[in-house]
Amino acid sequence: MYKVIDTRRYDIDWLRTLAFMLLIFYHVGMFYVADWGWHVKSAYLSESLQNVMILLNQWRMPLIFLVSGVALSLVEAKIDRTTLFKMRFTRVLIPLVIGSILIVPPQVYFELIQSEGYNGSYFEFMKLYLDTSTTLYADHQLLSNRTGFTFGLITYNHLWYLAYLFVFTLVYMVFKPLLVKIDWQRRTSSISAITIFLVPVTLFILYKFFLAPYFPETFTIVNDWYNHAFFFTSFMMGYVLAKAPLVWQKIIENRKNWLILAITNFSLLLLLRSETFDSFLISAGFDVSYVESLFITSLLFKFVISANVVSWLFTMIGFAGAYLNKKHPILTYMNEAILPWYILHQTLIVIFAMWLAKYELGPVYEPVLLIMFTFAGCFIGYEIIKRFTVTRFIFGLKISNKFLPRQSIQYAK
Repeated sequence: MYKVIDTRRYDIDWLRTLAFMLLIFYHVGMFYVADWGWHVKSAYLSESLQNVMILLNQWRMPLIFLVSGVALSLVEAKIDRTTLFKMRFTRVLIPLVIGSILIVPPQVYFELIQSEGYNGSYFEFMKLYLDTSTTLYADHQLLSNRTGFTFGLITYNHLWYLAYLFVFTLVYMVFKPLLVKIDWQRRTSSISAITIFLVPVTLFILYKFFLAPYFPETFTIVNDWYNHAFFFTSFMMGYVLAKAPLVWQKIIENRKNWLILAITNFSLLLLLRSETFDSFLISAGFDVSYVESLFITSLLFKFVISANVVSWLFTMIGFAGAYLNKKHPILTYMNEAILPWYILHQTLIVIFAMWLAKYELGPVYEPVLLIMFTFAGCFIGYEIIKRFTVTRFIFGLKISNKFLPRQSIQYAK
């Protein structure tokens, strides 16, 4: 006799699903938030939306990379480097390349219409988009105005996560022989909760001091060293977390403390951004620009920002581990659906946003309908995609389940 033991970490699956759901709401928000650049913008802009966006944008992508690191770590023993490369090539790189050619172009098309007054047809635009030698609309070219390379208007826009995940996987593959020799559980068994918190915070502060000023964010892979350091650290945090169950448990046990710390750090972050705080400093006799130039003040600002990221990450991990480590039919569905949803969502947002804008529905009905249409479009799109081998391949879905077994079989005594 034997019994089947389900060893899957459902809290990580829930975090992955929730993180990408938040990404959809965040990108809808980008259409409406005032003073923040995006591909297209609504006529109904909101300054108050900025605080909500700041709450999310500090930790939404680190959480996605952290979950990616956990997922890789949990299956590490089941797949070798060759198999991993094949999986990443077919399920990450191919969707990235094909998505850049087929899915992303409408975003660029409507961006040119709104910001440049482009009046050609979509067919004419696609001929221009696929012309890698074009020098037109240089400000909208991903590479030429940021790195000196030219690849025309072709871009991956929101799919940059796939590009970086592929690169991080290659780096991991190089160091895997060393990583698997480390006894992570023993080395982290006595680490305290405060140390668990301060290690990533310290790393993030160092990146802000020594990388951010010299390598501003580009999301072009080339020369984007601050982003590489920041997101690869998040990725490796997830990798180590899966190898260190005692650390994971401490994060879960301290979830309420992380939440209090997260709310405190976010409040401080808003305070540091406020004109009211500047006015208070000036009224107290401080030269604001001088204070900001001091090392100790700069360190304080960077600590608050970095601590805000880590405390929210730990809050998400802690509450998910305590309450979401359970199977559910919705989760089973979204485990496969979430990648096509991610690939489709921003293009659907832009298309529906530009269509709805024609009807001048106002600042309430328009965003509500935009959210509804986007989720409906993702759902319908996935339902079509999953039924055909070709579309499953294009969108990175499994054709075979043989590589990643979800269950382990253990013989009962």
